Amino acid sequence: MISSLLLLALAAPSDPPVSAMQLDAPSINSASAQLLDRGEFPARLGFAWDERLTEMKNRRAMTLTVTPRAAENLIRRHMDHDSAGAWGRAAIRVTLGGPLQFADSLRVARAGRVTDHVTSELKLRLLDRRASLAQPGDFLLSLALDADNLGTGYGLDRYGATLIAEREARSTWTANGGYRILERYRTLHRLTETKLGLGTQWRLWPERQRGFFDFGVSGACLLRNRGLPPVWQAGAIADFRAADGLRVSVGTRRSDRPEIRGDGRARDVLSLSYDF
Repeated sequence: MISSLLLLALAAPSDPPVSAMQLDAPSINSASAQLLDRGEFPARLGFAWDERLTEMKNRRAMTLTVTPRAAENLIRRHMDHDSAGAWGRAAIRVTLGGPLQFADSLRVARAGRVTDHVTSELKLRLLDRRASLAQPGDFLLSLALDADNLGTGYGLDRYGATLIAEREARSTWTANGGYRILERYRTLHRLTETKLGLGTQWRLWPERQRGFFDFGVSGACLLRNRGLPPVWQAGAIADFRAADGLRVSVGTRRSDRPEIRGDGRARDVLSLSYDF
């Protein structure tokens, strides 16, 4: 029964790969290779596995992305490929895992459970001025709402809203402007920050038919309250994308000071993802 429902959800032909498709854990998650949030998401379903390349507890994160199009196909047994429709304008991502960063020392013994770190995201495509998914080259505006929650008593929960502007082409440009709140469980400790970032990603050997190789660089700044100094960050990511939706990537992020207590200034991540 389950396999039949999955086949119905995926019965429509796949959309062509889009250069900016984001399958990884949201950038606010401590296992994400992405420094910036991207405006695109899978047409129906997506799964990603991200792993920090440094030995630490709970270094692996698994992300499931679901869009209303999958549910629509189950109901109607038909897929509308018009990305301007209401069914193509939203996606939900849920990530389990990722290092817990700042943790209560009395609870570290249980810090390895994947369910002690959950990141939830609602992404809305506000404006899409592309001619089609097959020929990206215009303007995309999206909003991402994130909640990054740790197990009770572990430390800081983070909540964010990010506006994403993106121009997709052979060279894709992405700009982020976001606001985040960091709260420590059952205390009055609250930190707010504004995130501003800019990045570009370009496709090498675009004439290849069996796959694509993308390379991107990005930079961001976290402006914080309470007189704390800003955090400057830089990132780079290399992606190999097969034509059938499989993607393998290696990403690195560097900061001049830790983004959050306990996370360190360097992050190297290996990712494997697939979109349907």
